[in-house]
Amino acid sequence: MAVTQKNLSRVNHNEEGHARPLMSYLETIADRRSVPGVLSFSATGDVLYVNTEAEMLCRQILGSRSGEKSTKPYPSEVLDMCEDLKNALHEQLKLEDYEHLEFRRVTGNLEVPVLLRGFLLPDPYRQQDTRFLILMEKIGRESRVIPVQATERFHLTEREQEIVRHIADGRTNKDIANTLSISEHTVKEHVRHLLKKTKSSTRTGILAQIYQDS
Repeated sequence: MAVTQKNLSRVNHNEEGHARPLMSYLETIADRRSVPGVLSFSATGDVLYVNTEAEMLCRQILGSRSGEKSTKPYPSEVLDMCEDLKNALHEQLKLEDYEHLEFRRVTGNLEVPVLLRGFLLPDPYRQQDTRFLILMEKIGRESRVIPVQATERFHLTEREQEIVRHIADGRTNKDIANTLSISEHTVKEHVRHLLKKTKSSTRTGILAQIYQDS
């Protein structure tokens, strides 16, 4: 399952309002983030740059779908995000609107949930030189602290936060019940409440909503 969100985030311009060179922006990201997967595409969808982490995450996602055959090296969600960015580019927004544009999608599975974040790096002079940037971040143990804004937004109790962390670890209801010394029925009730609060239909959907602002 993949859940996509389009929102706003200041990401890719310098103080003069001009687009930063691609590699300069990637270096900025590397300085403040913990080794995300990085993919860069041209405005026509050609791959310009892929780091090792992105290659690994793509292989993990594709490898978890043994029933699906694909001749492409990237998951469909990555390619779909490129299309979303391409469509946004064709909307002919103002430069300052592109500056705040960000797409988010959670994909993968409960074993390897991955947050995709898509950005436009527009060239103010030559549209064909615009770049699409996609970051791939595994929602791993080190990043499973529930964002404060998510706790407040969904009015999560301490127990519900515990349940979310265990879901992010890929644990079953039975595993969670044994760990927390509660009944499996109680765990199911907590999951049901989380589904309702986040307006989700699956456990992966819960993660998508909880971690979309992280």
